[in-house]
Amino acid sequence: MDRRQRLEAAITGGTPDRVPVSAWGHFFTRETSAAGLADVMVEFFDRYDWDFLKVHARASYHVEGWGFSYQPSQDPAKLHVCTGHPIDSAQAWRKLKPLSLDTPALAEQFEALRLIRKRIAKDVPLIMTVFSPLDSAEKLVDRNAALLKSHIEQAPDALEQGLAAIADTFERFVKKLVSEGVDGIYFSTKWANNVKLSSEQYQRLVRPFDLQVLQPAGAMWCNILHLCEDSVQLDAMADYPVHVFHWDSYTPNNPTLAEGQRKLGRAVGGGVDAPSLARSTPAQIRAKARAAIEAQQGRHLVLGPGCSVQVATTSHENLMALRQSVV
Repeated sequence: MDRRQRLEAAITGGTPDRVPVSAWGHFFTRETSAAGLADVMVEFFDRYDWDFLKVHARASYHVEGWGFSYQPSQDPAKLHVCTGHPIDSAQAWRKLKPLSLDTPALAEQFEALRLIRKRIAKDVPLIMTVFSPLDSAEKLVDRNAALLKSHIEQAPDALEQGLAAIADTFERFVKKLVSEGVDGIYFSTKWANNVKLSSEQYQRLVRPFDLQVLQPAGAMWCNILHLCEDSVQLDAMADYPVHVFHWDSYTPNNPTLAEGQRKLGRAVGGGVDAPSLARSTPAQIRAKARAAIEAQQGRHLVLGPGCSVQVATTSHENLMALRQSVV
């Protein structure tokens, strides 16, 4: 099987020749330009011969067009530093208007995707990271979840107006991804968990905007929903129109991948938690990967990290152990 056939078999319930595997993480010092991002994504892909390339763009690309600014990191292990953002009150959400796709930070991503596609084989599935509108909103307050939650409570109508502008922008962004030949999106949400919102709150406030962004992705064949953090609301998200449900199965209150797959009836992703990838031995990495594969009998599984790899502190040997666990 080639890479596309292998991944298609995994997500449709077939029997791939082996479980597909990939990994991703931030390269902070190289992700601030289209050329830099393209270079490091292809280098990381080639070094480990992954089965698909998940573009791990800088997290602020979603919100720079609304006035989020940052000081680029000079340390591969440290985040960029926020130097300004437009939300200074709950009512400030009303100021957000939909962005043009020519906005520099958005146009930069399409340029990077084109550069990547030119350098990878035709059978390599290309997956682009897109955040839930509420996750983008959190970035607009510099990841101050407590502040955003207070805005949800104080002025939900104002926040919904802001979410509508974000969803409109990324609905069109995803439509353009389709026209660019991207194979799927990695749709990430840090808010579909009981730590931040109840499932009722999430479904009422966030779901309509999520589905607006996901709707044009229906033309793609490999969309991955990443449920971040602990106590994920898997049951509430079960009808989201995606091909793979992905979460960290090693946090205290999350289900195992096998438990989730039985509930969902669709493919699941993950299998090795990012902290283990950073701190465990290669033998321990292989053991966790093999346990995930065996629990799924090699089917309905896309093997990888449960969340973003801490690439600056994760050894080459551990990443190779993840890659070689499927052989």
